[in-house]
Amino acid sequence: MKYQFKFPVVLYPILLALSLFILDKIFFLPIIVENTYSWKKIERKFYELKEDLFLVMLEEHKKNPSKEIGLILGSSRSGEFDSEMLESFFPNTNSFNFAAPFGPPSFQAYWLERTFAAKLPLRYVLIEVDPLLFSQAAIDYSLNGSYDIAYVLNQLDFYRTKSKDPWAVDAKGFSTDEVEIYLLKKLFALYKYPLDPTAIKANNKEIEVGFFPGMSVGITGKDHKRNYIDKIKMVNRVKFGALPNEIKFANMDVFLERDAEAMYNQYLRGQSLAPTQIFFFKKMLRLLEGTGIPVIIYFPAVSDALRRRMSTDGLLDSFNLEIGKAVTEAQKTKNSRFIVIDPNVDPRWVCKDFVDSLHLSGACFPNLLPILFPNSVR
Repeated sequence: MKYQFKFPVVLYPILLALSLFILDKIFFLPIIVENTYSWKKIERKFYELKEDLFLVMLEEHKKNPSKEIGLILGSSRSGEFDSEMLESFFPNTNSFNFAAPFGPPSFQAYWLERTFAAKLPLRYVLIEVDPLLFSQAAIDYSLNGSYDIAYVLNQLDFYRTKSKDPWAVDAKGFSTDEVEIYLLKKLFALYKYPLDPTAIKANNKEIEVGFFPGMSVGITGKDHKRNYIDKIKMVNRVKFGALPNEIKFANMDVFLERDAEAMYNQYLRGQSLAPTQIFFFKKMLRLLEGTGIPVIIYFPAVSDALRRRMSTDGLLDSFNLEIGKAVTEAQKTKNSRFIVIDPNVDPRWVCKDFVDSLHLSGACFPNLLPILFPNSVR
């Protein structure tokens, strides 16, 4: 009697799930992503291409081992600082800029640890801090395009206690929710790059000039994004990660007021700071204690409108107080060199032209540099 194989019915759901899982991976292909994921969403690439910058840093040190390394960690508000700009402050030093949109302390700590592991000679470290970077929402971009799986899983905070005061929480790494989001975006393409029919159309349509409807610039959205990614790769090699701020004008006060309100409502209203970010900030301080490396804790310059908004409920004062306490504690370790710089309260900061409530005009950076890099850290 001839035996006839029958596929077990119970395995059909497993086979279906496996087939869908494999099919999902097609949407990770670059040609699919650039056609289906909005060309306007460029933030993730700033995070992903820091790996490229890190390789450039290793290669530059290999070519010029006598040169020290400057490390700039922060958000797009620190993205202007490039190695040539800082040469007069730190001679014989290559400064590498790892700033990224809303780059939170967890992202900063990741690259600081990678730099330490590579045993690079650090001349100085700049760490940008403010309530926005410590907000829960600030980690979203970095979960999309940063960290490696081992780093995240090794710092999973399984049993985090809850408290109304985020500074009192004994956090030990990433929360379970953050790890879950990270893994979902790593494993499932359609979770990371959800299909959007309007994005598919926009990516393949020529970009219109903003003030002249119907007039195009001659390239499609996806071409523009591809060119911008090439630009980021280029500045990784030419300016070591810094992206020149070509916007050199001041926006109207009424716009800055509205933008400040929008920023506050989106990231801070009704929310407490993220214990994850407090943990990683303090971890950076511990890593830098006793090393003799000058560490600049930098409160970025923001518009008066946003500063007033963050001050209304005491958030800014309490944040500054806790940062000061953490730095003072770290400073107690012998051979520790920490300095807190806040140009917002420095009378020498006079160029206060803002493009929006967060970003200073490129024309004002020369005024900012001597404040940010005083003689005591040079």
